This record gives sequence, structure tokens and C-alpha cells, in this order.
Amino acid sequence: MHESGMIRALIATARAEATRRGGLLRGIHVRLGALAGGSPEHLREHLEIEARALGLGGLELHLTQAPDRPTGVELTAIELSEPSP
Repeated sequence: MHESGMIRALIATARAEATRRGGLLRGIHVRLGALAGGSPEHLREHLEIEARALGLGGLELHLTQAPDRPTGVELTAIELSEPSP
């Protein structure tokens, strides 16, 4: 599964940004360009597996297809929630 390393890195980037902003990562928005290398369903499955493995089972995943963009898998936004007191 060559997607696993890329997806772990994507989630790590999102977590780091959430931490930098002082919130908890609640969701990620991902754009799938022409070079994404798989169907949205296939990539969603891998995202869900990796999120659970990293203790983020409730992570909301928002995937958008952009076949006209000459890119792969891009993190476009994150959703945060406030840390518990």
C-alpha cells in the first residue's frame, strides 16, 4: 500500500497545523487531482484506516475530485474543535 506513507504524512501535517493553532483536529479536506492514483473510495478507505491507526477514528474526511488539476492528493483545509478543559 504505497498510499499509507503519503496519507500518514498528510494527517501528520494536518495534526501539526491543528496543534499550532491550539485546537484539536476534527476534520480534513482533501482534493484529488488527476495524479491522485486511485478512486476516491479507495483513498477514503486508506484515510480511514490510517486515521484509526493514529487514534483519530472520528476524523471527518471531505474528499473533492478535481480531475482538471494536474496534482495528486492535496490537503486543502482542516477543521478544528476546542480542546477539552
